[in-house]
Amino acid sequence: MNRKGRLIALGTCAAIGAALAIPAIGGADAPVPLARNSYAVSGYKVSPTGKQASSIVPTNRAGHLPDRVIDLTTVQSGKTISGAIGTEWVAAAAGGASGAAASFPLPLPKRLNLTSFGISGGGVEDPECVGTYEKPTAPAGHLCIYPGHVPGYYSNDEAEVTNIALNGEGNFDATAYVMSGVAGRYGFRIEVKAKAAGVAKFFATWAYTAPTSDSPTS
Repeated sequence: MNRKGRLIALGTCAAIGAALAIPAIGGADAPVPLARNSYAVSGYKVSPTGKQASSIVPTNRAGHLPDRVIDLTTVQSGKTISGAIGTEWVAAAAGGASGAAASFPLPLPKRLNLTSFGISGGGVEDPECVGTYEKPTAPAGHLCIYPGHVPGYYSNDEAEVTNIALNGEGNFDATAYVMSGVAGRYGFRIEVKAKAAGVAKFFATWAYTAPTSDSPTS
């Protein structure tokens, strides 16, 4: 009986082991053979390709998701990217201009609408930009640029914006432009003017959020 009992236990363990066998990986990005009873985990489908909605994708030997699963060709719907842009120069006279360009880490889904971007406190503003220099934000489909600190609490060396001209409305004489044509998906540029001869600088942060299917600018 004891021997038979042990044999029965071993047979049961073997059956469980076969059902829950650890999958073998045939290559860095090779699909993982899954046990027949592993078709779902907590309601999510298991998929080597990730094509199914709400699916679980096996990682490669490095513990990373395969490239085919992550789309890095454009900023994904509803996702926000951010960065910084700025220029510092020696103006020969009042009104001396300087410019700078920023590249997006990923191409935008489409070129920005000409009414959906601007510099907060600049020559052209976007009223929907409500973030700050420290916490740049943007609504879906918008690019928002936030100038840095001016002298006052910060010294001239610490401040990000110094000796910048003001326009008739009392805003910085700073304007943002979308790169022309298809290049508008890849970056933007700014142009600023000095208040007087001498060192001038203008540094800012920016944020962009890709439109969603239900956003007005999508």
